[in-house]
Amino acid sequence: MSTGDIAMAERPKSTTFPEICNPAPGLTAEQFIDKIIALRPMIRAQQEQADAAGAYTAEVHEALLSFGAYGVVQPRRFGGHEFDPETLIRATIEMARSDPSAAWCWAFPAAHVIMLAAHYNEDAQKEIFGRNDGVAIAPLRAPTNGTIRKVEGGYIVNGTWDYGSGVPYATHVMPTARLIDDENPGPPAFYVPVVSAGDFRIVPGSWGGELTMGLRSSGSQTFVVDNVFVPENMVAPFYDFQRAGEDPEGTFGTRLHGNSMYLGLATSLFGAVISAVMVGAAWAALDEYEEILRTKKTINPPFHERYKSPEFQRTVGQVLMEIRAAEVQVIEVARLYTKACQQWQAGIPFAAKKDFLQSAMTTQAGKMAAEAIEKIFYAGGSSVAKKGQRLNRYYRDMATYRTHPIAQYDTAAEGVGQAHFDLPIPMLEAVGGARSKR
Repeated sequence: MSTGDIAMAERPKSTTFPEICNPAPGLTAEQFIDKIIALRPMIRAQQEQADAAGAYTAEVHEALLSFGAYGVVQPRRFGGHEFDPETLIRATIEMARSDPSAAWCWAFPAAHVIMLAAHYNEDAQKEIFGRNDGVAIAPLRAPTNGTIRKVEGGYIVNGTWDYGSGVPYATHVMPTARLIDDENPGPPAFYVPVVSAGDFRIVPGSWGGELTMGLRSSGSQTFVVDNVFVPENMVAPFYDFQRAGEDPEGTFGTRLHGNSMYLGLATSLFGAVISAVMVGAAWAALDEYEEILRTKKTINPPFHERYKSPEFQRTVGQVLMEIRAAEVQVIEVARLYTKACQQWQAGIPFAAKKDFLQSAMTTQAGKMAAEAIEKIFYAGGSSVAKKGQRLNRYYRDMATYRTHPIAQYDTAAEGVGQAHFDLPIPMLEAVGGARSKR
């Protein structure tokens, strides 16, 4: 079955509970990252095929399954590796160095497993992980026009969500939806249902090919949920995704797994993942640029390889400083997330404001990485503008990333300025995060 077939398939909900097992038990974090790197030749060789399909190939998917890549931060109790956020971010950088779109497709739902393990109770987690032999691929989607309505025993979910990155291989989706409550009108409240495969459909032709400028194989197809009942324990308020660190009781996940990582705050963690993709994209662009400098000669005497010219050495030096700085910064945010969770365990709240400010650091890291890609592209010569050139691909991927809300640097700067003066930060209230407590 091709990736395109998978993306359009109506996959039935699993009805069995096989024994949950880790396909690579005892794997260390370094060995995990080495396995991600080892996929590079295959991923790069299949870039054009993946672009056409809208997601990486089934061969890559199977390779990721073989060592439990989707379970990088999944609880050991449910067959995951339970590595820390730093390992997730480092692995994302390496995957993006193979192909930014592949990293976008894999890392987003892999990171979202933290949310599954944090905000849904034990019975829900047994249901989520148990039906798929421990594999949980569940893209989290910000609210668009989706709605959720309370009924006896649960909720009814309706809506269409675009940009469901990772959805072609999804076992579930987590579409943030606005609560419809006719009896209590007021400010909107948002909830996050977990909807199983078989209860959502992917819109054919909604991603891949020539539809977008870049990130063509990021698996960002549109999906639809049509009048689906979701049990109450499979629904969580979005409030928890932003503010669980302000509650001394924590989450289902902190109590169940005994790991403060499962506070499950989404803001800085998601920012770190998306910026890690850009850091990896910048390394990928530098790989291509270095190949150009080693194989092409200068257009002026003395006609030697370009890497011997100060003109090109200067560009390499500039982008190396930027990429390394961005990489250090995004990895440090992952460490800060872990540290803040550990401090919460010691009684120090992990406030939404702090999470936001850490996320702003990842925005700056993404900015440095994007600017490095621009420098490389402009210095690569006219041939890199031709279709089929990898530098062309990485530039388009970067330009597409720049349209993402999290890559709007001025907006992030406004929020940082508001926080500095201890003023309200409207961005934190943008999807009702302070209004929809459990």
